[in-house]
Amino acid sequence: MGIASTIWFLVRVIPKPSRAAYPCMKVAAPLMSGFVTYLLAVFGLTLISRKSKRRLINVRYAATFLLMTGVIVAMAMSPSNSADPAPQTTETRVGPEDGPNQPIGEAMGIFPGRVVWVWNPDATNEKFEHNDFDTYNWFISPENNNPEIIAGMFRDGVLKLTGKKDVGKAWDEMFRYFNEKKHGVKKGYTKGEKIFIKINQGQSRWLLSQQDKDNGFAIPHTIQKGQERIKVSLIPAETGPYAVLELLRELVNEAGVEQADISVGDPMCPVWAHNYDIWVSEFPEVKYLDKFSTNYGRTLTKVTENPLVYYSDKTITDKLYDVIENADYMITMAVLKPHGAAGISLTAKSNFGNIGRATASHLHYSHVANRREGIPVNTGYHKYRVFVDLMGSKYLGQNTLFWCVEGLFGGGASEVKGPVKYFMSPFNNDWCNSILMSLDPVAIESVGYDFLRTEWDGMHQHDSVNNGWESMPNAFGVDDYMHQAADPHNWPQGVIYDPDNSGKPVPVLGVHEHWNNATDKQYSRNLGTGKGIELVSIPEHLVKNVNRN
Repeated sequence: MGIASTIWFLVRVIPKPSRAAYPCMKVAAPLMSGFVTYLLAVFGLTLISRKSKRRLINVRYAATFLLMTGVIVAMAMSPSNSADPAPQTTETRVGPEDGPNQPIGEAMGIFPGRVVWVWNPDATNEKFEHNDFDTYNWFISPENNNPEIIAGMFRDGVLKLTGKKDVGKAWDEMFRYFNEKKHGVKKGYTKGEKIFIKINQGQSRWLLSQQDKDNGFAIPHTIQKGQERIKVSLIPAETGPYAVLELLRELVNEAGVEQADISVGDPMCPVWAHNYDIWVSEFPEVKYLDKFSTNYGRTLTKVTENPLVYYSDKTITDKLYDVIENADYMITMAVLKPHGAAGISLTAKSNFGNIGRATASHLHYSHVANRREGIPVNTGYHKYRVFVDLMGSKYLGQNTLFWCVEGLFGGGASEVKGPVKYFMSPFNNDWCNSILMSLDPVAIESVGYDFLRTEWDGMHQHDSVNNGWESMPNAFGVDDYMHQAADPHNWPQGVIYDPDNSGKPVPVLGVHEHWNNATDKQYSRNLGTGKGIELVSIPEHLVKNVNRN
């Protein structure tokens, strides 16, 4: 332990001395100090014994005593030597600060505050087990998805979101709502306008093996390369092919958008073949993005010349990508999953993939846990949260037409874990089989958060893929950014959110609220008690309205 602690401490701290204050370093430091004391004691006592030519003391016992003493002394001293500049907290509370059915903000959407939740247990293969690592059977495999049912789920959700009975008219209504809100003109889609579909595929880029990347693949089966069978890497919960395929069908075939005017991707990353092969076979003229190469039919993204996001704590700025700067409309297709630092990863977190850098790790300082160890050290409310800037950006959140969270396979305990079956009702130890969609970005975050904090409450014991991260969605203050996006009165003192550097603070972005309980899942509009969220379920019996016959 002494050797390991010393190596770990030196490897981590020499390149960046501020890491000495990290929690893991505070654990390693006493063991390292005790180990050094032990070595010095062995050397010193051995030298004394040899010089005196007689055994004055048992060197091993004496050195061990000093080792234990050194560890104890170092552990006692280490708290007073902390120089960690990061915000520390002794907060022990968990979950949200506000109770159920206390809406704040202003509801957005054709039906204000409406979030549609579509659930169909036949969408995925219940017998599939993600932790069967000895096979080439993965959650994105065709045999584990029912494309027809998933397409029907997405279509039904779009109709319910808009109140229309025709998909083409539903999309026209969405475009009209968006343009009236943004431009003051109630007009539909105009030929030639560009649409960017932001998917979630950020983790595969650094979890895939180099061999997978060289082949341009992330496919859930073996790749034949000569006589060699190659097993591809574990893929975390990310955007699958079938919900996006239905979205493309509706935009092109129902809404009249030209394929060439649509771009799909996670700009910081490639579009992997398990998605590309399915989409390109039906829509070959759509632009499928890649940050690194035009190989395999991809379209190269470019970082913008100038910064487009000005963070409101006045610390840094960020460039985005040309596809975002040039888009007339953005559609966000996020994934339902927890996150090791932010607590949850939904549509707001999806914007990290739009940042024009190698990674967005420089933005982690505003999360509730700003360390990779997942220890909440920035909990609480009324603190600067970068998500509010991204949601309020005219290029990102305020240019988004439609928000969707895919929960066909529920994400694991963090962003890098594989999906697991969920215990809460109605999933009952099956895959989530769900799709959420809304025209209110705060409302869909709030509903997704309620699902995740219920499932990942530290009480359930998911499989071995997910050990150690069971309760991060319940860290105190995970929903702080939702409070701030819904009401400027919740902004931190001295912070005015203005990500466009326009001199105009961001407006109210939507409505935030928590459901009454995890069984009924009713919000204030379901109960008829307020003007907050309305969760509309398909099938209807999952969430009942008090005024619905």
